[in-house]
Parts: sequence; structure tokens; C-alpha cells
Amino acid sequence: MTPSTGPEGYTSAHGSPSADAGSLLPTGPTLTLASHRGPRHAVVAVEGPIDYHTAPQLLGHLTTKEMQHVPLLILDLTGVDFCDSSALGAFVDIHRRRSDAGRRFALTGLQSEVRRILELTQLTSVLPVHATVKDVLSEG
Repeated sequence: MTPSTGPEGYTSAHGSPSADAGSLLPTGPTLTLASHRGPRHAVVAVEGPIDYHTAPQLLGHLTTKEMQHVPLLILDLTGVDFCDSSALGAFVDIHRRRSDAGRRFALTGLQSEVRRILELTQLTSVLPVHATVKDVLSEG
């Protein structure tokens, strides 16, 4: 599928929802998700806001069979400048699922607003947070 531009100017490699008069689809922006695989890890770079409308798209991508079996899943949030409680729930859900399966999960590239929300909710003490992907990979 070719990238498309959503109503707010965000593009998505997965397409953007369209809204017609009878549609029940959300009309907000979609995320751009770019995955890169290494020998024992995957990095998913996210671009766009993670909120009520886009968190299901993120969860859907992170819970595919391909992603479930990767020993280390790194979520690069460099391109995310906003997240709400739906995003926080998604982060905790993925972390729990991966921990239960004996697999690792890490967040990197937190922008100031996203970091502030994670700190206010004390999720920085629960979720593995690193400055860069390189930091996570050097940890072993």
C-alpha cells in the first residue's frame, strides 16, 4: 500500500482511515510505523501522535507473529511528540505480554512531553527507557 496523507497531515505506510457520512472509523491521524530487524531484535520507529485513535494500530503492529517472537523489541519514539493514556496502556500491555513470554521490550527516543507524561505516571520506573536504540543494544 502506498503512503497516504491523513486529515491532519500525518502519513502512514498502513493507510489512513477515511470517514464518510456513515463510517464508524476514527477520523484522526494515523501513525507511520517503520520496522527494522536485526539478528535478535526489532526496532519499530513510530511517527505521529499515539492516542485513542492510533494506539490500536500500534498494538496491532507490535503483536503480530513476526514481532512476538523477536527476543528484543525496541520502540523508537523519536517521532512521537504526544501520547495520551491509551498510549500508556499500550506500552504497559506490550511490556507485560513480552515479559510474560520471557522477551524484552524497551522505549527509546522520548521527546520531552512524552517523557514528562511517563515520569508523572511513574511509568519510567516500570518500563525500560533508554536514550537511544544504540544504548539498548549495547546493554546486551
